[in-house]
Amino acid sequence: MIKKYCLMMLLFMSAIAQAKNVNSESISVEKEISIKNNSLIIAGTLLIPDELNSDSLVILLTGSGPQDRNETLDGFSVFKEISVNLQLGGVASFRFDDRGVGSSTGNFNASTLDDHVSDVKKIIEFFKHHNDYNFKKFILLGHSQGGIVAAKTAVNNNDIQKIVLMGAPSVPLVDIVLYQIRQEYMAKEVAVSAVEALVSAHNELMWSISMNKKVALKTKKFNEATKQILKLTNKNITSEALNKQVNDSYKEYEIIYSLPSLTSFLYHDSATDYEKLDIPVLAFFGGKDYQVSIEQNKDIMEKALLKSETNFHFVTFDNANHYFQKAETGLRNEYIKLDKAFVNGFMKELISWITLKQHF
Repeated sequence: MIKKYCLMMLLFMSAIAQAKNVNSESISVEKEISIKNNSLIIAGTLLIPDELNSDSLVILLTGSGPQDRNETLDGFSVFKEISVNLQLGGVASFRFDDRGVGSSTGNFNASTLDDHVSDVKKIIEFFKHHNDYNFKKFILLGHSQGGIVAAKTAVNNNDIQKIVLMGAPSVPLVDIVLYQIRQEYMAKEVAVSAVEALVSAHNELMWSISMNKKVALKTKKFNEATKQILKLTNKNITSEALNKQVNDSYKEYEIIYSLPSLTSFLYHDSATDYEKLDIPVLAFFGGKDYQVSIEQNKDIMEKALLKSETNFHFVTFDNANHYFQKAETGLRNEYIKLDKAFVNGFMKELISWITLKQHF
């Protein structure tokens, strides 16, 4: 059963004095910030309201793939929308470009889970010691794959006061990938045996590439399963077109499944991180999120947090997709058509929880 906690808005007047320089000025700030992490530059936007209702800085962590600081997805600037609303609610935030995106340097495809954690820790250290924009407490908000980074960073980290998990996985990413493949073809009413053969082929290919073992054998199995599924979904396809699609599909997945930006996440079990948390956790779920589904992730997250004995609060929005827009179907082809806004109540829940002084 989803936990329900009594939430109330508390204005932290004392916070104005606690975060020196930032809060004492009582002026709204929007500042471009560049942070060094060894030879790399992490570039982002700091947004501070003119009156703070929380003494923590919210750091926003993007989902999978190279994302800009606004996390612009299908025309919806998810993180910019969150940051602006946080500012209106009296909460400071920092959002940043992923490595190799926008003004940040580095190579995103070569970056690992540990690299992402390193970047977040460097951001925290920067603001802890900054003369003008100084914060001592931090909240991590991770969207999708960013939730994996948030949880791993927060374990045994006294600087982090709370974390927000927004459509975040609770199972290893390999399970998410396989679930999405299965869902894609189940919706097309393809024979279960053919779908499961393809799912197994992907599973074995990912493992063989990550271990660098039996790749040729697993490649053959992948190609055979792909050919079979293409025949079933396109009965009029020519032999030449079929072979080309099979070859193109393998080349695409060979690249994807070899990228450190994916492979370092594939077998990491976030539930083990959730079990170690000793800070309040807010988790959002979308009833029409078919990328990180409730069915696959919510119960596992809840069991892990129960083991941790920390305070947590789950909120499910019935008609929300993976970006927490109001959705009709939740399918990917719908995203671009939707209003570029969050489902009703999303930002209210977020700001209320962030500014709540005590979590019961």
